[in-house]
Amino acid sequence: MPHIRMRGLPEEAVADISRHLLDELANLCGTKAENFTLEWIPSRSYRSGELELGFTQVEVLWFPKDRQTHHRVEQLIRQAVGRAHPGLERLAVMFFTLDPCAYYRDGQHF
Repeated sequence: MPHIRMRGLPEEAVADISRHLLDELANLCGTKAENFTLEWIPSRSYRSGELELGFTQVEVLWFPKDRQTHHRVEQLIRQAVGRAHPGLERLAVMFFTLDPCAYYRDGQHF
């Protein structure tokens, strides 16, 4: 925890992002990099029947954080994605807040 899901990027770009982003995020959030998961989700977007290229979505699922942390994390993600995939046209970063009482890991809830 936190979980990060990336869509609209080549798998190789996500692998490259994983080399540094998780350490940077862990440092910012005061936790260990191994607490993060980074998932590549292959997907295709369509508009008006046509394949739409150049749109990337990043979802961050985590426990409640303040708005400043959201902003700083979005900036780190934007920089990492831009370095790994310079042809990026549009990026949406979405934060989903999870309720610790509804989250279980290995049979234990938070």
